[in-house]
Amino acid sequence: MFKNASKENILYLLFFASLIFFDNDINSKVLIGIGVVLLFKLTKENFINTIKLHYPLLLFFGISILSLIYTSEVKNGIKEIEGLLIIPASTLIFSSLSRKPVTVKYTGIVYIFVVLAATLYSHSQVILAFVENNETSYKHFFNLNYSYKALANTINLHPTYYALYLLTAIIFILHFIKEKTVSYFQKLLLLLVFIYFSIFIVQLSSRMAIVILYLVTLFNLVQFITKQKKIIKGLSLLVLFHFLAFILIMNIGVTKYRFQHLLGFTYYTGYTVNDSNHKIKLWTAAISANQNIFFGNGIGDVQTSLNEQYEKAGLKTPLTLKYNSHNQYIQYYVGLGILGLSVFIYLMFYYTKLFIITKNSIGLQFILVVAILSFTECLWNRHNGIVFIIFMIMLLELTGRNKPIEIS
Repeated sequence: MFKNASKENILYLLFFASLIFFDNDINSKVLIGIGVVLLFKLTKENFINTIKLHYPLLLFFGISILSLIYTSEVKNGIKEIEGLLIIPASTLIFSSLSRKPVTVKYTGIVYIFVVLAATLYSHSQVILAFVENNETSYKHFFNLNYSYKALANTINLHPTYYALYLLTAIIFILHFIKEKTVSYFQKLLLLLVFIYFSIFIVQLSSRMAIVILYLVTLFNLVQFITKQKKIIKGLSLLVLFHFLAFILIMNIGVTKYRFQHLLGFTYYTGYTVNDSNHKIKLWTAAISANQNIFFGNGIGDVQTSLNEQYEKAGLKTPLTLKYNSHNQYIQYYVGLGILGLSVFIYLMFYYTKLFIITKNSIGLQFILVVAILSFTECLWNRHNGIVFIIFMIMLLELTGRNKPIEIS
């Protein structure tokens, strides 16, 4: 199967493995190593073409740097810019690859393999803890001790970022399943991995990720049914899908409770949780933190400005733990104003249009997943988020230039 795979897939394997399994420093060193290896293949023409192709990202990077001019907390600003260095770094890396064929087949399989290894490791760790704790019921496996953050902490990841990696793998899997060149046996294996990854996401209990999982699965299911043109079979599959999804969520306790928290939930102890109300207060306070509507406060002053508004709003936990805005669009509005936010939204639309034009279903689904998840998370402000997103966007752009996959 891999006899024709390019050597670059080894680099992708190293990148994905270092990002998911190891800390940020190791991943950064791997990125530097990849850059050095590929630097010798860099040509001026490819570099210019890559800049032209990915100019929205570079424009956003430039605006972020310019905001340092009016940033009071320069140290914080420089730290934020360091995180954004993945943009020019990836531009250099993919300039070296921009004229070399990259196939969805190999990159997708490499990525799925790494994510599968991570999930199996995570589950092995919580199963071991479950056994050592002599739990009296298998249902306890789905409580807080073995799900949600406990599950994600096995590889030191936040549940949302772990879910993002899984959702991306699922997009690849569903794409492969729909291909006519994939054998029945291979499709069966892929379907089993899809089910396993779906259960894992639900157990991670990242609510927005679960909603996105539903949308991605529904999109691909409807697309498949439309091509098959079998209405009765299609409706049966849709009913079965919704039934299984409901059963799955309702039987994983921690996930069920987290969804109940959105509408307000009171435990038998009298403790009340209302996450929707809390989130609205958090976002309202965050929006109020902007002191310059057009340019923003400066990329380094965001957290200080947020903390001031949290204190005024009486949000003790966000103030104590120094929460970000939990909304990427608000976060950039506070730091970069309408100007920076407009460029950020533009780059999302730019890649959406690009993937539509190139008929790149994987790329389109990925950018939409990131766009939706950004409503409740600041993915672009953490290494595990922005490094993965930028690298994957540029990689998927390359795969979108090729012919349909053929797994053999």
